[in-house]
Amino acid sequence: MRYDLIDYQRQAAVEVLKRLARGRRDWAEDGDRSAFALSAITGAGKTVIATAVIEAAIYGSADLDAAQDPQATFLWVTDDPALNRQTRNKMLAASDLLDPKRLVVLGNDFLDSELAPGRVYFLNIQKLSKNSGLATGGVNLRQFSMWEVIANTINSAGTELYLVLDEAHRGMRPAADRATIVQRIIGGQPGSNPPVPVAWGISATIERFTTAMAGAADRTTYPPVAIDIDKVRASGIVKDQIDLDEPDESGTFSATLLRAAVDATLDFEARWADYADAEHEPLVLPVLVVQVADKPSDATLAELVSIIDSEWPGLGPHAVVNVFGEHDDLVIGSRKVRYVQPESIEDETTIRVVLAKQAISTGWDCPRAEVLYSERAAKDATHIAQVIGRMVRSPLAHRIATDDALNSVSCFLPRFDRAALGRITYELTQPGEPGEAAEVVVNAQVFARNASVAAEVFALVETLPSWPAPDSLASPLRRAKALAKLLTDDEVLGGPLMADAGEQLTKALNTKLAGLGTEHAAQVAANVTNLETAAIHRTSITTAGETIGTTQHSEATAVGDLDRDTRKLVASVKEGVAKDYLRYKVEGAGENADVVGARIEVAALVMVEGVVAQVEAAAVKWVQGRFTDFLVEIKNTTGATADAYRKVREQTSAPEETAVELTTTLKAPTKDSTKTGAADLPTFASHLYADAKGRFPTKLNDWETSVVNTELKRPSFVAWYRNPPRPMSSSLRIAYRDDAGRWGSLQVDFLVVSRRDDGTRAASIIDPHGDHLADAKAKLRGLANYAERFEDRYVRIESVAKTTSGQLRSLDLKDAKVRKAVRDFEGGKVTTLYESAVANDYV
Repeated sequence: MRYDLIDYQRQAAVEVLKRLARGRRDWAEDGDRSAFALSAITGAGKTVIATAVIEAAIYGSADLDAAQDPQATFLWVTDDPALNRQTRNKMLAASDLLDPKRLVVLGNDFLDSELAPGRVYFLNIQKLSKNSGLATGGVNLRQFSMWEVIANTINSAGTELYLVLDEAHRGMRPAADRATIVQRIIGGQPGSNPPVPVAWGISATIERFTTAMAGAADRTTYPPVAIDIDKVRASGIVKDQIDLDEPDESGTFSATLLRAAVDATLDFEARWADYADAEHEPLVLPVLVVQVADKPSDATLAELVSIIDSEWPGLGPHAVVNVFGEHDDLVIGSRKVRYVQPESIEDETTIRVVLAKQAISTGWDCPRAEVLYSERAAKDATHIAQVIGRMVRSPLAHRIATDDALNSVSCFLPRFDRAALGRITYELTQPGEPGEAAEVVVNAQVFARNASVAAEVFALVETLPSWPAPDSLASPLRRAKALAKLLTDDEVLGGPLMADAGEQLTKALNTKLAGLGTEHAAQVAANVTNLETAAIHRTSITTAGETIGTTQHSEATAVGDLDRDTRKLVASVKEGVAKDYLRYKVEGAGENADVVGARIEVAALVMVEGVVAQVEAAAVKWVQGRFTDFLVEIKNTTGATADAYRKVREQTSAPEETAVELTTTLKAPTKDSTKTGAADLPTFASHLYADAKGRFPTKLNDWETSVVNTELKRPSFVAWYRNPPRPMSSSLRIAYRDDAGRWGSLQVDFLVVSRRDDGTRAASIIDPHGDHLADAKAKLRGLANYAERFEDRYVRIESVAKTTSGQLRSLDLKDAKVRKAVRDFEGGKVTTLYESAVANDYV
């Protein structure tokens, strides 16, 4: 793969490969057919995952623990020929092994009798309608219909056929006979084609795959591979926020909002230029998408283009294009507005404005399309949501840690009122849609750092200990290899931080394994004997079935079995660490090295309980040591490099301390939107981020508001920070475990900075803590554990709640007796604790 898989993508690929292997085995051994789904929200990288899976199946992959399947062939089925073309292009970009000859778009020129192994065939179902060429055999040069080709492939002894049903894209317009064709591919038709052995669905939601599989009989459904939405959010691969702007009053404001959309695009352009210059990253040139009605008049189009030209000085002659379904070049005013294929927009950087009608195209991707202006009415909320859904990917595939405005997309909707806005919010936040990962907000503004708050306050907040929840998919060995790769990167300004990091890591792990080999020599020797011999148990019975006796003897393990088993054991240690150790042992033995014997010894060593865990612990220690050694240098990295180090730092299997990284700007909503009405959000003074008047808007409930106002009135008060509610680098995160042992992340509500009597500044955590959520008790325990570990870094750590009588009460978690009461609490609602003697009135 040309791309490094994100941990959740790698884990998903491994799980899909397991299900494909199980499906192949069930079909070969028992004739059982199977189906399963891969599901994830828009933007999670399902095509990248599928590419990794297909590459691993065809070629094998040690990283994904997949054996080569030389007979594998994949039939990729969708509703849309453009989508097939786009998927093929994405696979070519992502894979360094799948060349164009292996990715075949099926058309009327396909004349083979069966699908060849080692290939992916893209088929849109319209090609199998009654009157299409592919559906008919014995005509012209085609001897076999596509149905016969599918049958021949399934029946071939030299091919394993996997069906991939791509249902992932919202807005697909099914053909009238779609269900019949899909069901015939999956379930077969007597006298024509048999059912496919293994069906793999790719879908935004499990429900869509279930619908597609409705009616498929005699097929085992394996558990789905569902990607955790929180892991997609944490990756930064999709944007954090979708901003919706609409008129605040009745009237016609199309021209006003179009000018605002152009201004927003130019603002994105300026911010990206500043970011590229400061962070040494590629320049992003944002695109404005202008969505019009299905049949716009010439006058309407001319007015839109005229406004854009007047507001955007220097817009190039080829900058405005259309993706209308008619595929025609247009002349609008003095501009020639050519038609372009949607998939070409991302790479053709001269394109800055795209005129569209409905959903542009199914599966269209253009991360630099960051602003939408839509002329469509509220009844077209679905079409608007489809376009927005294609715009949520981060252009640089990571969260921007400095300018928060670049972590959002902006949408201007002149024909929506506030009530209608609820419809599009509803559309965007449905399961599988981008609003599940990106917060949908109304009338957002960019807030700079508050000029009235001293720089020392920001510096103080950035020294506070964040304690992120560990990643359940993290591998200490992969983390160490990733850090070594970053440290040896010679493309960063100033050269590599540690040119021999890879060699030093390998040396450290080899030394650890050698020591463990000596420590566990007796167990290793016993394991060698077990590997080299097979215990045979013989039972003797009479012809009447009575047992006479049993005997046991040993046989030498067959050479082939021994070779296979030991290679598998050595390969089972992630990131090739055991393979590196085997190479080290062989090279150390010189010319007369016994390679087979060395492999048996290494396999026997990794069989010893606890050895791999100790090697992983050594990798963790090595990583922590390098982060300490290069602390200052890593802090001075920028852009993608800084983001890569941040991700490695947080790929932990147990919580590790990191810092809060405040952005230079913060983008936040200014209005509270509901389906029935809205109002300006209340604003507060002395927040770390503020407008020109020193105010910051935020939505709080009544007792959260009371807490903020109480803190603002304290004589020692200096400033406060509304901690972001999602786990990200700019939020203070606290790891906690729920009752089932699963890790979660608590983002406390407020960080408060105060002035002590000696003039120094100090921080406090004040966290209004509701008991309406199921994990309220676990979060409170997590905060207590955090307080015990880091109490010396804070003046106060208080959890505040409203009791049944309406009184605000607080738990002082710097008090050991209070922490013990929290840990020992086994009751129902945690309100009981706040009403007990361990709590105090919050004043």
